[in-house]
Amino acid sequence: MQRFEWFRKTLFGRTLLFIALIVASGAAALAVIARYYAGVASERAYDQLLAGATIQVAEDLYVQGGVLALNLPVAALSTLSRYDLVYYKVVDSRGMVVAGYADLPSPASSVAARNGPQFADSTYQGQRIRTATLARYLPEERTPGWAVVTVGQTTHARAQLTNDMSLKVWTLILLMSILAIGASGLAIRRGLRPLAKIETIIAARDPADLRPVAADTPSEINAIIGAINGLLGRLSERMTGMQRFIADAAHQMRTPLARLDAQIELLSDERDPSRYAARLDALRATCSDVGRLTGQLLNHAMVIHRTQAVPLQSVDVVGLVKEVLGRTIPLADERDVTVAFECDHPSIYIDGDPIGLQEALSNVLHNALLHGKADDLVVSVVASEASVKMTVTDNGPGIAPEHWEAALRPFERLGQDNASRRTGSGLGLAIVQEVVTAHGGRVGFVFPETGGFAVTLTLPLAAHRPETE
Repeated sequence: MQRFEWFRKTLFGRTLLFIALIVASGAAALAVIARYYAGVASERAYDQLLAGATIQVAEDLYVQGGVLALNLPVAALSTLSRYDLVYYKVVDSRGMVVAGYADLPSPASSVAARNGPQFADSTYQGQRIRTATLARYLPEERTPGWAVVTVGQTTHARAQLTNDMSLKVWTLILLMSILAIGASGLAIRRGLRPLAKIETIIAARDPADLRPVAADTPSEINAIIGAINGLLGRLSERMTGMQRFIADAAHQMRTPLARLDAQIELLSDERDPSRYAARLDALRATCSDVGRLTGQLLNHAMVIHRTQAVPLQSVDVVGLVKEVLGRTIPLADERDVTVAFECDHPSIYIDGDPIGLQEALSNVLHNALLHGKADDLVVSVVASEASVKMTVTDNGPGIAPEHWEAALRPFERLGQDNASRRTGSGLGLAIVQEVVTAHGGRVGFVFPETGGFAVTLTLPLAAHRPETE
């Protein structure tokens, strides 16, 4: 049972078992065919002997005094009797048995026997026999006509010859089957050696070594090598991205944490109440910056993970924008912010990750409210034939065109003179870019003719729109 499980669970065992089943099926079919043709061959061989003996008996018939007589050919019959029991019968033109066994059956037609020996199977004295019947015209008889000769032979020798030939052929088939299965096993093992070689190469690799596997293998295994190298490439990209992210995060966190430590030291030594309050406000602002930076770093890591691991699903963009607006507007604190939402469709569907899309849109609104100091927001959703465009327009100063490309890169600060980027980590729009690119879309910036600054997120529509009520 355990050996069968090994065959079933290994590639070598499965392939060899499949070949063995095919060979066994073919061997069984060949054995049946060989048995049939062995029977046909033995039948023909003994029928030739039986026909010869019958012809010899017919030729030794003679007429004496108008009466049919037989000079029995002992030699011809003894050839048959060496292998089996032999019976014969001679019937004259009147239908009278003149020699042999009167009760010997003659199933063959006497009319057909006039054209040559006619063979038939029958039973005599409790044994199966094969008979040959031949008719000879004898005009010398008192009643001229056809004399009929029947010679019968038991079938033991035929069966023995059939069995002997079958056994020899079966032995040959068995040996060839064993040879075929053994050769197949050796060929499979030889064919699987490149896989074992690849296994050895990968097992000997250091976990940090993600270089492509280079091995001289047959062309059939190149697809496996390509898939492994593709996986290693993706793992290398992922690990490189994670290492770069960790390095960037450590670099970005080092400055605010150092500032936080210095402000705590200054606060602990401050005795002037007015300056103490100012330093405490600065400490609170730094803590807020650290918290916001930590949140954005975590959000960035989450977005990177989801874009590579989470399958897309049908998302209603209209509902998603309304939900994000409801959660983002409180970020304006005590400012009086005017918000308008424009859309001509009750539902617009795309294939996407709702959490990633929410994070992207939240960051666009967050930049407009906190960094752009906007107090007038217009969010519009417009669907075209193949895409949907979400546009966030504010009345802030916006980003200068020469900085648009840099604004989408992580940890890019555009300078202290830019009013929209005086604070922050430079991750907000980078997160937006990650999400939109993963959805097959694009991020754009524009200064509308009516004034203000607009950020556009263009995404492809869903291939199959779900049914709506």
